[in-house]
Amino acid sequence: MNDRPPPNQTASHAGPFRTGFLLALAALCSVAVQAQTTAPATATPAADDDEVVKLDAFTVSTDRDVGYRATNSIAGTRTNTPIKDVPLNIQVFTKDLAEDLLIKNQVQFETYNASLVAGGIDVFSDNHIQQPYEQFLYRGFKQNWGLRDGVREYDPVDSQGLARVEVVKGPAAALYGLAYPGGIMQNISKTVELEKNFTSLRLTGGMYGDYRATADINATGTIAGQKIGVRFNGAYEKTEDNREHSQGDVRLLNVAVAWQPTATTKLEFMAEDGYRAKPNGLGYFLTGEAGAANNQAQIPLQILNPSIDWDWNWANDNNLNVLETKRYKGTVTQQIGEDVTVQAYLQYSRRLEIPGNGWDASGSGGANAWESASSGWDQATNTIRSTYNYRDWGNQMHAYGATAVYKLNFEQIKNTFAFGANVWKEDELSRHSAPLNPLASALVYPVQMGVPINVPPFPPADLQPDLTGGNGYHHEDNSNDYYFVNWQASMFNDRLKTNIGVNKTNLKTIAWDNGVDTEPNVYTASKYSPLFGAVFAVTKEISVFAVRSTSLFPDSTKDSFGNQFSPQVGLGYEGGVKVDLLDGKISGTISYFVIQQTGGTQNDPTKENRNTVRFDSLTPEQRQIEFGGVRPLGDIVQGGEQESKGFEMDLTFQPLRQWQIVTSYSNVNHEFTKSALPATIGQTNPQAIKNSFAVISKYSFLDGELKGLAVGGGLRWWDKSLQDYQRRAPNGGVYSGTGDFIDVARYSPSRTWAELFATYRWKVWGQNVMLQFNAQNILRADSYVGWKATGSADKLAVDRYKVPTPIVYRLTFGLDF
Repeated sequence: MNDRPPPNQTASHAGPFRTGFLLALAALCSVAVQAQTTAPATATPAADDDEVVKLDAFTVSTDRDVGYRATNSIAGTRTNTPIKDVPLNIQVFTKDLAEDLLIKNQVQFETYNASLVAGGIDVFSDNHIQQPYEQFLYRGFKQNWGLRDGVREYDPVDSQGLARVEVVKGPAAALYGLAYPGGIMQNISKTVELEKNFTSLRLTGGMYGDYRATADINATGTIAGQKIGVRFNGAYEKTEDNREHSQGDVRLLNVAVAWQPTATTKLEFMAEDGYRAKPNGLGYFLTGEAGAANNQAQIPLQILNPSIDWDWNWANDNNLNVLETKRYKGTVTQQIGEDVTVQAYLQYSRRLEIPGNGWDASGSGGANAWESASSGWDQATNTIRSTYNYRDWGNQMHAYGATAVYKLNFEQIKNTFAFGANVWKEDELSRHSAPLNPLASALVYPVQMGVPINVPPFPPADLQPDLTGGNGYHHEDNSNDYYFVNWQASMFNDRLKTNIGVNKTNLKTIAWDNGVDTEPNVYTASKYSPLFGAVFAVTKEISVFAVRSTSLFPDSTKDSFGNQFSPQVGLGYEGGVKVDLLDGKISGTISYFVIQQTGGTQNDPTKENRNTVRFDSLTPEQRQIEFGGVRPLGDIVQGGEQESKGFEMDLTFQPLRQWQIVTSYSNVNHEFTKSALPATIGQTNPQAIKNSFAVISKYSFLDGELKGLAVGGGLRWWDKSLQDYQRRAPNGGVYSGTGDFIDVARYSPSRTWAELFATYRWKVWGQNVMLQFNAQNILRADSYVGWKATGSADKLAVDRYKVPTPIVYRLTFGLDF
């Protein structure tokens, strides 16, 4: 990937980006205003619903979303289908919900779906560079990536480019080829809306000096009877939170173009440029308890040095976690006759993530902390040592495919067939560089607040590439292709809706373990993934559904030495009730599920790992600096079988026209049922949460003196979350490594997050104006770090240290015309 910057020279396009953003904003505002001003002369009459649905069988119009309630989904069948007719549990997050709660990327949506656990995220920041690796749980199963418009997506997607997010629960390989057992999170991009013109501008300011400006401009018209339009979405943000040295950036430029030369043909193109940056090392330095290392205590620096505030750190702006993304996609949609619609697409995207790009003082929050040897807190001298480290991950991806929809209706049975093929290919390369002698160029700071964090502008002269395997150098060529057919049938006066599909997926991974190997490791797999489901309308308002589905996904987890394992294969059964009561005042899904996974990976607490090897090679003083004196345990091994059972409820209430309530409850019981390690049977994945509940409510004043005002808020409650297992002797003391033992689970306590908002909308000179106030984390939900000292090596540390979190206030001004 020759477009990568050399170490410590991350491409920064702040100036050109800002200029491009402003020029595009000004030009498109002008076009939009002109288009709206001349609307009586040039506007094309809106097509009726039948025409729109025929041409756009693959598009869900957000115009049909009513506040927080969405009636249709594209993720459940690959075609625009009413959710009540799909035999799957689907939750949709709408644009209105995202705007009310100031959701900036899809990672934040996970707060309000109870079956999702966003473990390991930075609770102080809403600038998420990447979903924390192996800490995102979906119905108890680990997964790392979602989808964007049906194609695999590695990174957080800025909400400014999204029309909605659809959460499909359970195995879904019959629809998307590669899918996780827990389900998929489908991010649906904004596209040109050819029937209208609009401009939406927002400016948000935060209490720490952070701000965000966004624009959504849709301009359309007709040329020689042909519809044409362009849509621009942009975001420019400076992020900052209560911690020192936390300044970051978010930028997005997204341009979509659509051309409809005839009533049956539409061509679309989208180009997107994204950038995110946030300092490393915003976490905490931890150390073991002196004289009692085997109790697995992890004591934060702030506990042993009370003069240091929790929000102080030794991060710097030359050690940023940076993510640059580009995406280009072309789509053709063609209607053939009355009953056939075909859509084909071609997409190219690339990403470059640089989690370590400078002088790293490490700390548990450093994204490249595991590679920055000799960095850290030296308790003997009470200093912080920062050494240089560089790492990147780069991916170039190509995807293309086509889907056809054929409607064939008989007198008693209506049929919709969706079938097609898709190909995805990735070239992945990760690199690491470090000085030959990190200590020779190390920077040393006293353990005190307020010291200047000055770093050299250039890397050390002895910087060398690390061609070793694991975290040093890695290269893969991955590909998969899949072929599917899906049959939806409606019969018995539309009371019975069936969904039957099958998918054939082929995957191939070619991996080089290090920078000197000439022969790669090649892994291939192929699988048919069927889906059988049905929805039966007991009454017009209540339906029952059942589904059997499967999944396949290559396991991206590697052990600390870079070894790869067999793919995850899922099999799920789910049944429940779908309701649409009182003319839509109560709608949603209640279901029970059982999902089994074979293959994949699991953690073996006794397995030697890369850190263990390093620990054994260090002196006692170095072990204290780098590992807090505690010998690390565990590594990834081949998985056996896992099972997740549970109950879920996702309901939307609208008791009054002006009052909306969205609720989500999940009870998930996940465990390993078969394992090469008998002791792990019955255990679950770190970050696992058994019970979770979320609710969002909004009340809008539609008349009277308060007309235009809306107030609401959201709340999420999590049960205690598993952090790890510690192997101990039967009496609870230190395990000797032989004989009987027990695994003791350690948890973080339950947490409750809450936020409030108030929005007022009015007109100024005929234009729509809004002012919104948001207060987030109003309950000051505690964050947790480390494990409290116990005073004895025989008494395991099981309680965590609390870290205070602030309430965050933001004010947004908006203009819509």
